[in-house]
Amino acid sequence: MQENAGNGPPSKGINYAKGIALGMPQYKRGDNESIDYTGRAFELMEMLAEATAMTTGAAATALSCHRKVAGSAFNSLWWAGMVRWVNVFAEIGQFKGQFRLWFPADGGPPKNAQEACRLAALGLFYALARNEVPGFKWHVVRNGKSVVMAEMRFTVADNATQWIIDAPRREENPVPNADVYIFPTLREGKILTPPGKMYTADELLFAPGELRRKIFQKTT
Repeated sequence: MQENAGNGPPSKGINYAKGIALGMPQYKRGDNESIDYTGRAFELMEMLAEATAMTTGAAATALSCHRKVAGSAFNSLWWAGMVRWVNVFAEIGQFKGQFRLWFPADGGPPKNAQEACRLAALGLFYALARNEVPGFKWHVVRNGKSVVMAEMRFTVADNATQWIIDAPRREENPVPNADVYIFPTLREGKILTPPGKMYTADELLFAPGELRRKIFQKTT
């Protein structure tokens, strides 16, 4: 973890800033003929059980593979009726666009586009932490019946530690009891993070590099 954020511009400034609309969830009944030629389908199902929902890009990061490989594995699971996907229309960086969010077939879709963007941002963090954090465990939770957050458990010098991770999107307030905040941009993180708390940003999580170098602490 770093004490202060750097001033350099993040790569491309991509983020899941604000959800606009949610498409219809796409589901296909299993035909028993789908073959996962990538060998990654089982790992993907394990990850979806933890993360609740993921983008193809986050899955590729978690699996340390190309996006095409992760996409092919997701498609195999979809043809087998094991996953569903939904298109999310959102403010992505400086533009409006859409991205695909995958989730287990026996799980419910996001409640709305804002929740989908939250899950996508949490998935970016999950993908990096899964490969880097010792004793990593992840659980998606709700703050009461409202926003989706995550609990990450890990070990530091043989001591069990837990972080509550919040991913506020534009027009949402940070949850006060969180330990780490994921904002769309680094600028928002510097301004909106409560003093003493840690923060990162979508645009940093998209860029290459270790997670520990992308988490900062607001001192004042």
